Amino acid sequence: MFRSHRSADGVPPVFGARWFWLLLVWLSCWAGINGGPWHLKEAPQDFVDWVNALRTLGPLLPLALWPLLSPLLRQRHRVPTLAEGLWIGYALLALLAALLTGTDFSVWYWAFAYLGVFAAIDWSFGSVAPLPQAMASNRLIWLLTTLLFVGMLFIARDVLLVKSELGMTAHGLVHRTDLGRFGAISRSTGMARLAMIPAVVGLVMALGGHGFRRLIWAALSLAALGAIWLFQARQGIVGAAFALGLVVWLFGGRTRYVGVAAMLLAGLALLSGLFPEGWLRYLIDFATRGDALSKLQSMTGRDLIWRLGWRVVEAAPWLGSGPEADSRLIGLNAQNGLLYAALAAGYPGAALYLGGLLWGWVLFARAVLRGYARDHGEWLFLLQVGGIMAYLTIRNIPENTAALYSVDLLLHAPLLAYLGTLERVRGPEWRRARLTQSIAGLGRRGPLGA
Repeated sequence: MFRSHRSADGVPPVFGARWFWLLLVWLSCWAGINGGPWHLKEAPQDFVDWVNALRTLGPLLPLALWPLLSPLLRQRHRVPTLAEGLWIGYALLALLAALLTGTDFSVWYWAFAYLGVFAAIDWSFGSVAPLPQAMASNRLIWLLTTLLFVGMLFIARDVLLVKSELGMTAHGLVHRTDLGRFGAISRSTGMARLAMIPAVVGLVMALGGHGFRRLIWAALSLAALGAIWLFQARQGIVGAAFALGLVVWLFGGRTRYVGVAAMLLAGLALLSGLFPEGWLRYLIDFATRGDALSKLQSMTGRDLIWRLGWRVVEAAPWLGSGPEADSRLIGLNAQNGLLYAALAAGYPGAALYLGGLLWGWVLFARAVLRGYARDHGEWLFLLQVGGIMAYLTIRNIPENTAALYSVDLLLHAPLLAYLGTLERVRGPEWRRARLTQSIAGLGRRGPLGA
């Protein structure tokens, strides 16, 4: 039914057996979302218990099966890229902290699940044609994310929109749709990160596509952005502005000029009072959920959580307390990626986590400036990566994001792995070309530069 993952010339085909395993391993990682080790404390009694237990084990499967799957697929050893290695090092420090502080499996589980994502990346990216497989893996993840978002909207269809003082809104959805023993649907900010994927992908394809398909992609992007707006996800709106702004700017040409001109015209219209005051006030109130300026400045109470969290970090600055340290030690969500990393793995772990985040942007900047994207399709894909990563980076400020096993990690880690793979494949070629140009230029100038 499935072809071998290798073709006659040794290059893996785009489809085949590898795609089956690729889909299986990422579905197992996604299955653990909204689950946890509490489903494993007692023996399953019925169908729902078995489903919850199996999906809780899902994130551990790539890590457990990695030694078996790699020989089975005859895959060569793949050394993680630096960006991956920094986050793997952070996870190992968090696991070590959990073991040394005497926590149980309910804490170790999250470190193993975190590492399981990188085990999935390791063999799903492959070593024969790593760059095409890295792109295919990310596209598969984006498709799964979009399907999950559509499924959540379908489940919540009866209570999706409610009337509020500011009009129709989907904010507060988590309090209205419960899946019973399966869990609850993510809150609005969580659903916004899912909607951000089709928003960015659709925009890039609408700008770079051809013919009627551009309209379809544009409609997809607008629908996703409309959902983010209806969710009243403040960090989603801010993140979307940064992500889409980055895409428009990097796209260059007329797109950049039109984007800049539109912003300038909007600013001039705002300053000149062309917008009706009541309409403008409504937009601001809706985007901020009507919160006062003082509440916004305090990040709706996050400043107090952050001060308390860093005091806890100072009690164990070099070791940390393992995953879930925020809920165990302060009884609150850390609401910040760097703070969560420091609580879990101390200052060294936080440095590794931040290093991986920043190194991803260094790799992205290199890819753009050095022209690693050789054709139009690769350039569009690189823009999509940058837009999604911009949103996830902004989200690190008000949320824990990829510092723990989460949807954010499942989205962000493959982006870092792709950028590291792109640098690994195209970087040496670029450096050889620059060296050749330098030698040729030296020969034309002569030994004394004459």
